[in-house]
Amino acid sequence: MQDFMNGRYGADELSFSLGVLGIVLALLATIFSVRVLSLIALAVLIIALARSFSKNISARRKENDAFRTQAAKIPVVGERIANMGSSARSAYGSASTAARGATKEDLKRQARTAKKMWKERKTKAFLKCPTCGTMLSVPKGKGRLIVTCPKCKTRMETKS
Repeated sequence: MQDFMNGRYGADELSFSLGVLGIVLALLATIFSVRVLSLIALAVLIIALARSFSKNISARRKENDAFRTQAAKIPVVGERIANMGSSARSAYGSASTAARGATKEDLKRQARTAKKMWKERKTKAFLKCPTCGTMLSVPKGKGRLIVTCPKCKTRMETKS
């Protein structure tokens, strides 16, 4: 089952936007009892899933690039879609890290970091340096602290 998505395109901004549109249309169809709208919502959701499971990666990438270009012209929506890719990823890396060329050691390091964070979750708070991305830990329950990143020396204020 883990290998099912290997060689498939996966979710992107266009698929995500189509999914949201499909859900909104389905809700509106339910609220106003419009059968045609629910069929359109179902078609939009099927298209979003078909794009995610597609093996034609170059065509899906072109579609997504065209979508991002058009969405960038819309003042508020364009900024959110541009930031969607980076904010959707977690602090430890995304599930597609291996597909983007990460080494086995990188994945092991991320697993160790996640394990350490889980183990110390009750006594320490974790934050990410806004400059270099280093994961920092501070003791919980100490109020407002000024933290200095040991790697880039950036100072930041945080609540522990």
